[in-house]
Amino acid sequence: MEDHHARREARLRQLGTRSPRCSIPGCPEADPFALIGADPDIVCYEHAADRDSRSWLEQEHPFGQHNDRHFTLPLPGNDHRVRSDYQVDWPREALRNPEGSPLLRAAATVRGWLDVLRLIIERAAGWVPAFLEWLDAQLVIVHGPRWWIALGWEPR
Repeated sequence: MEDHHARREARLRQLGTRSPRCSIPGCPEADPFALIGADPDIVCYEHAADRDSRSWLEQEHPFGQHNDRHFTLPLPGNDHRVRSDYQVDWPREALRNPEGSPLLRAAATVRGWLDVLRLIIERAAGWVPAFLEWLDAQLVIVHGPRWWIALGWEPR
């Protein structure tokens, strides 16, 4: 994980800001690994693909190409960039598997699925707790500390 933080710091330096965000209006992308350019001309990889008439979807090899060159998952380009950074922290032998070890292939399979789950948890659902906490605070302000009763909700 320490290497990830060093790579993140390097990316932030390349982007020229500590709070990067895609400059396309309405795009929420802020992960430095999914962004290209330099402040103030930063765009996410998916918007760059649209601009360059490329597909915003990419075929991801979740277990590494050396472990299974045929199995791929279609991932949005931004997610692919973020997920590819996770793979950098894998042991080199498991990722490259030069002798074709079935145990290293199994390790890469588990690591690959864990990375996909991490991607889903962090990027698809990671915003939900903070949003619910913010919404609760707003409802407390408007309706009081037991707002659910004021709104007619009866918890089971």
